[in-house]
Amino acid sequence: MAWRSRHDGHDGSGGLRGALRQIGAERYHHLHPFQQMLQNGELSREQVQAWALNRYYYQSQIPVKDSHILARLQTTELRREWRQRIIDHDGQEASEGSRRSAAASRNGSP
Repeated sequence: MAWRSRHDGHDGSGGLRGALRQIGAERYHHLHPFQQMLQNGELSREQVQAWALNRYYYQSQIPVKDSHILARLQTTELRREWRQRIIDHDGQEASEGSRRSAAASRNGSP
């Protein structure tokens, strides 16, 4: 079940959800000048290395952030949703999860 708020704009006005979608459409990361330079091959090796390090750190912290959120949720239903986000990222077993899959791909493992 999706989380809903009184600000969702069920009256058709868009409300908070509409405002967030508009911000996303205008400011999503693929529109950022740095991201465009990366995609166009215009960055130096050092810039790409710095981007990769930052990206790895960012991705490694997602399940940590989700765990903090999970600990503060008041309902079982919301905790189940956030718990699944952690499982999707880290997996249930050591051989699972999106971070494990990415590392295996880099090392040539299946």
